[in-house]
Amino acid sequence: MNRFLKGPGPRLMLALAALVLTGFALSYWWLGNVVHEVAGTVAIIVLLRHVLNNGAWWRRLGRGRWDKRRVLSTVLTLLLALDALVLCITSVVVSETLFAALNLPGIFVLREIHWFSAYWMMALAGLHLGLNGHRIKTHLARLGALRPTPRPLRWAAILLWFAVALQGVASGGVLGLWPRLSFRYSLAMWDFNASVLPYFLHLGAFVALFAMLGWLAGKATVGDGHRSDAPADGRAPLSDPLTGSKT
Repeated sequence: MNRFLKGPGPRLMLALAALVLTGFALSYWWLGNVVHEVAGTVAIIVLLRHVLNNGAWWRRLGRGRWDKRRVLSTVLTLLLALDALVLCITSVVVSETLFAALNLPGIFVLREIHWFSAYWMMALAGLHLGLNGHRIKTHLARLGALRPTPRPLRWAAILLWFAVALQGVASGGVLGLWPRLSFRYSLAMWDFNASVLPYFLHLGAFVALFAMLGWLAGKATVGDGHRSDAPADGRAPLSDPLTGSKT
């Protein structure tokens, strides 16, 4: 079972599951506190499993050649790890199930940090997925989930992605995410009594926007003449932090 979870396919599924669960937990006013905390706890467990799967990547962090692509990928991964750590710690401290009766000092500030880190988790995860889009595509093809498609269909898919990303700009405004990403308050509150599905569609478009930005950043940093994750000592390439693959 442990070996199975370390495979490229399960690694990718764990990363996507953590993203979906975090997005699901963001709908606090629809879920209620108990379901929100359960979903958040499961998301944290999945994230911890993902971190354990990538122990080799962390151990080899100081090895190999460095180019713009690897610097960008490493900085983004470290920001994700830091945000996940903040989210994990604040999740425990602000839990109404565990500590509601204690009336801890500074709890409101900690709740703010918890909210902002959750919103940033969605943005950073989108960037991470987009930056590793070529690896994700490769592994989906190896798993048989992707078939060779004609060039017009590929361009149509890219244009559709751009359209969804543009919608993500508007969706970020509808959900009040842009002020929150700059650590400011927003009066935008989704009315879950009126509708539920559009909320998650807006959130998905928001993530797709950052995935597009990550993909474009990856395209802009390709072409330094060598593989950014290839160790300088000539040993096997470093594992990718998302899928664990050798690239």
